[in-house]
Amino acid sequence: MDEATRVLIVDDEALARERTRSLLAQVTGVELVGECSTGLQAVHAIEQHAPDIVFLDVQMPELDGLGVIEALTPERCPQIVFVTAYDRYMERAFEMHAVDYLRKPYTDERFFKALEHARLRAREHRICTASGGPGLRSVLQDLHHSARAVSRLVIREREKGVFHVLQTEDVDWIEASETGVDVHVGKNNFPWRTTLAEVERRLDPAVFLRLHRSFIVNSTRICTVEPLWKGEYVVGLESGRKLSTGRSYRAIIETFLERA
Repeated sequence: MDEATRVLIVDDEALARERTRSLLAQVTGVELVGECSTGLQAVHAIEQHAPDIVFLDVQMPELDGLGVIEALTPERCPQIVFVTAYDRYMERAFEMHAVDYLRKPYTDERFFKALEHARLRAREHRICTASGGPGLRSVLQDLHHSARAVSRLVIREREKGVFHVLQTEDVDWIEASETGVDVHVGKNNFPWRTTLAEVERRLDPAVFLRLHRSFIVNSTRICTVEPLWKGEYVVGLESGRKLSTGRSYRAIIETFLERA
């Protein structure tokens, strides 16, 4: 029989905590291990109870929800579902590897969907931890060192106020533009007002390769590499796009070919 999923509720509003509690009571296999009304209480409760999932409000006294996550080490950080009335925290939440983001007011159906997603992630984490053996600490340390790498990019379309949540694994390549960068996903292009250096800082350097001063490529999308001259190459992507690399990035391409 599977262990019960341990859940912690963190919200400074009593009514919000009550609603979350009542929704959790409708789900079998869930154990409520505690409730907190401040960020500092949340940090102590997570360290004491080791919950699998935390429904975490963003705006709270003493320490906000984002600060709670920053106060935890990767080994102690549970699956986080951020809960807030504001969209402006969405990008930062996903950068911090939140499982989901519930925007108040949300429906019961939306809550249960977030809970199921978080339970699945928690179950996977348990299996990984149980079978990790002596190398697990090393793996966790590696994860801590690469914590900057995000799994999603949240791009706001300023004119419409729409947020596009892109899985990084779906991104083909990213190029610098006059107004920021363009993120290419299949046939779609998403303009983003940021710098290429900032995007590179967020991505996994083992997957996303800087092959030119003006673009970054998802190495899992590379299907052909054609040598030209003096250290230059033409990289072919699965989408059919061909990109010419810069000479100063020759070592990166050659390392990629050795490991492919």
